[in-house]
Amino acid sequence: MKYFTIIITLLLLSMTACNSVSNLLSPKVLAATTQAQVNEVEIDSNSVFASIQQNLDMVAALKTKVQDAKIQGQPLSLDSVISDIQKVSDSYNELSAKHDGIRAGLLKKIANVENMRDKVDTEIAALKAREADYSRQLATVSDPNSDVVASRKEALAQAISYCQQQEALWVQFSAIQADIIGELDSVQRTINSFLSVVDSSAICFSEGLSLLRLQRDINSALSLFTTDTPRMEQLTLDMQKSWQQLDYLVAQLTGISNVTIK
Repeated sequence: MKYFTIIITLLLLSMTACNSVSNLLSPKVLAATTQAQVNEVEIDSNSVFASIQQNLDMVAALKTKVQDAKIQGQPLSLDSVISDIQKVSDSYNELSAKHDGIRAGLLKKIANVENMRDKVDTEIAALKAREADYSRQLATVSDPNSDVVASRKEALAQAISYCQQQEALWVQFSAIQADIIGELDSVQRTINSFLSVVDSSAICFSEGLSLLRLQRDINSALSLFTTDTPRMEQLTLDMQKSWQQLDYLVAQLTGISNVTIK
């Protein structure tokens, strides 16, 4: 989505805006905090997307496996296919059961964007005020030979830069608000379609799994005629032949004359 980067960046900057000046003295702390917030923003939806992608990859791999076995004329274990389809089916059913929670999580991001639209002017004014305050502090810092003062000046200069970057993003965000409104409507339709297909996938794979299981059970039942009966007939003949082998062994290994047997 073309506005996603701007929106997420604004969300992150607005979360870091309330950091104290002491945090500004440590760019490493600021960077670590920002990365943690990035992870927090991404983890909920990404876990859902990752589960679906894993399902897609597993089905694609199964298709390739079946195609390769057919081309090479090799037997394929229906049980192994059923086992993998079971995992996919279970995954979609779990996601479908979490339908409302997934929707709420995705809509929360839309609510965040709408809240941002309501506070553009307030945020820009607050940023300008903070920038002016940092600039005044920077102007009053003296004794450049002091390590503490030098660190303070560096932190204040970085804070001013961050404020200016945030202001620029808010201005850009404000300029594209009309487009964002239309984009949000499209996102809501995408969410509805996405969740509908998740639910439909749960139904589809559940029934597909039932079909494969039925095929396996039918194969198992018919194996009495196609596999088990011929095998039993052959084993019957082989067992009868083994009686003669047993008789030979008994004749050779029993009797008073066989005194050398140990």
